[in-house]
Amino acid sequence: MNFAKLSIREFVERVSDKNPTPGGGAVSALVGTLAASLVEMVANLTLARPDYSEWHAQMEKVVSTMQEKRLLLLEYIDHDVKAFDDVMSAYKLPKNTPEEKEKRSQTIQEALKRAARVPYEVCRHLREILKEAVIVAEWGNINAISDVISAAELAASAFNSAKANVLINLKSIKDEKFNENLIHELRTFTGEVEGALRSVREIVSQRSGIGA
Repeated sequence: MNFAKLSIREFVERVSDKNPTPGGGAVSALVGTLAASLVEMVANLTLARPDYSEWHAQMEKVVSTMQEKRLLLLEYIDHDVKAFDDVMSAYKLPKNTPEEKEKRSQTIQEALKRAARVPYEVCRHLREILKEAVIVAEWGNINAISDVISAAELAASAFNSAKANVLINLKSIKDEKFNENLIHELRTFTGEVEGALRSVREIVSQRSGIGA
């Protein structure tokens, strides 16, 4: 099933049912697409205004980047579901002989790594969305400034959700080097995301009085 092609109502119902997928990772990717869409919308609204012509070239770049990110993140909805399903399938492999046990263990570890990489990639794309949100907050159409803060808050929340899905998989992965690399990257991403969100909040507050 292609979850990204479901209606909003259908997707929500699938999340809420007794099946474990789509779960938090897929939802994080979906929320990320909405954040990217809002940033893109504000950039387009800025392009529609001649009095913002000084920033049109920058906004065109934002639009192009956000189009790419929202389409990628839509794909990650299904990537996340498949990664989880692969982990569950690996755990169901037979373990009656030493050879079967070894094969099962290796398959589980490989599946867990893929399951960690998917939300990791979601985190990486969300970081980029937040960076673009800072640009749009600073130079975008003031009449849509609340949509920029909405986008940034959504992206940051989705980032934290996706990060949690990375970390839960790392707990079962035995490859310490793999774990160390992803944790190091996530720490860097987290600092950048928190900094970008802080910047958007401050800029929006200065330009419009919304927020702290």
